[in-house]
Amino acid sequence: MVMQQDNWSLFDMFFSSQKTQYFLAKQYEKLGFQDSSGKSFDNTFGFIYYIEHGKKYYTLANQAPVELKPVLLFYGMTQLMKACILCTDPDYPDSSSVLAHGLSTRKRKKRSYEFFNDEVKVQKTGLFNHFCEKLFHMKHIEGEKFMMNHLLKTLPELGSLYKQMTGSIHQLKMDKESSNSYSLTGEAANFLHMSGERFIEYINSTLSSNIRIELNNQSANNYRVFIKENLHAFNCFPLSYHIAEKTYYFPVDRDLMQLPELNELMVHYVLLYNLSMISRYDTEWWSELFHTYTSEELPFINQFLTLTGQKIPYLFGQLLHTMDTLI
Repeated sequence: MVMQQDNWSLFDMFFSSQKTQYFLAKQYEKLGFQDSSGKSFDNTFGFIYYIEHGKKYYTLANQAPVELKPVLLFYGMTQLMKACILCTDPDYPDSSSVLAHGLSTRKRKKRSYEFFNDEVKVQKTGLFNHFCEKLFHMKHIEGEKFMMNHLLKTLPELGSLYKQMTGSIHQLKMDKESSNSYSLTGEAANFLHMSGERFIEYINSTLSSNIRIELNNQSANNYRVFIKENLHAFNCFPLSYHIAEKTYYFPVDRDLMQLPELNELMVHYVLLYNLSMISRYDTEWWSELFHTYTSEELPFINQFLTLTGQKIPYLFGQLLHTMDTLI
């Protein structure tokens, strides 16, 4: 998993207070807030400092021992989340309820604890819920539980490791045909143990209304996937974006298709929250994980920590640039 690009360059333009104030003012005008100029002036340096603070966390995480990375990466991500929230909520934070993490997990791990099978629950209030609502208009995820293995499966960069470690395939690469269509191999139906006709029926009734699938070539038994709206790397559920290959992947795992509509920013936040809690409060299990090499989960955790350190700044950078182009 090699990614050479400097994803932090996506934030360079925001280190100008004039550009940032103009950007925020236009966001507030678009959303109908009164005194957009005054609110943008008040929030300009807060926005810049959130990004600057987040970047420092990521820089430290890149230099830190792997055992300490989850805490640094988690708090780096929360700073970038807060910057994005300021784009749509000029009064953030207007109450202490939005300052909590917004998630909870089992406080004491059992002796037979396995990270893959651990669950994180969404709370009624907190940063996670506030971020989901303000940036993606999601209001009904309170009480949802997410299993770690299911979330890791959604990350296409881990696909090779899953195949090496378990022999399983959870997503397939799509090839772009035009601005709104992609081709998908006919093998997709086989992974779900379905006929071609049943696969098309199942996908079109199960997945987002933004995505439609049909038979592409009768002899080759390939499929054509139509996308009704523009795809964005940070918000393309149920598809996933591979940062190194710069393309999208299609889910061929029922667990992934039945997940609530989470985008990848939310997936990384939930995983980092749990890993940071484990590293802080279940230090014995966490230390043994890195020193005994007896767990099959360690390669996945290592690859995820490498991936999230590079991909999350990219996804947030893309999110902010998309907002900028829509002004």
